[in-house]
Amino acid sequence: MQLQLYMWEGTRRIFLDAHRFYVDQLKTWLLAQFHDIEGQTDRFAEEAYERIGSSPGHGDVDMSDAAEWAYDEAASHYLALTELRKQVLLGGLAGMYHQFDKQLREFIEREMLHYVDHEWTDTHVWKPGGDKVLDILGEFGWRVKSLPFYPLLGALQLVVNVYKHGKGRSLNELSDRYARFVASPVKAAGYGEWRTTLDHEWLTVTDDHFDEFADAISDFWSAMPERLYCDVTK
Repeated sequence: MQLQLYMWEGTRRIFLDAHRFYVDQLKTWLLAQFHDIEGQTDRFAEEAYERIGSSPGHGDVDMSDAAEWAYDEAASHYLALTELRKQVLLGGLAGMYHQFDKQLREFIEREMLHYVDHEWTDTHVWKPGGDKVLDILGEFGWRVKSLPFYPLLGALQLVVNVYKHGKGRSLNELSDRYARFVASPVKAAGYGEWRTTLDHEWLTVTDDHFDEFADAISDFWSAMPERLYCDVTK
């Protein structure tokens, strides 16, 4: 008996269009708000300083002290914006990955239901965690994990897990396999690995990383063969 997974071109376009829409809108409506954090911080400092200068009794204020206070407030504002940007970016990556993961599982389930029941798909399509669902495609002859874009898909899945759960197996694996996404501030400061313990707060993603992850998902859908076959014995 031969099983088939059929990627209709209309379905491929739907998946690609949905993914590109998500990426474009996330950049436009969310990530774009953080493109000039330094400029926003400078304006925040100026406004804080001006508020003191125009407040009642400002003549009794040492303006050098006011300038120092405004600087400290701006530094705190900068750190808060930087952390918020990181959380927005990670949340956006999580949403992008979950959209991809669910669409892939729904596609496999829909195709497999020509041959098996829902109990089978619940167990073999929806239950496996991480990127194990890709092994089903391997059974049909498409070895996704050997393709050039797979390392980014694997890294994305781990990044999302670390973002959601913090310390654990995913953080260790991410650090071992894709260390560029785990940056130790101690090591970055030139102190090597002295007295450091792997921390989920070291999770590091940039706009360029976001684009790389997004391109990997597009490459996956574009590269999937129209028809995949698997011979099984009844």
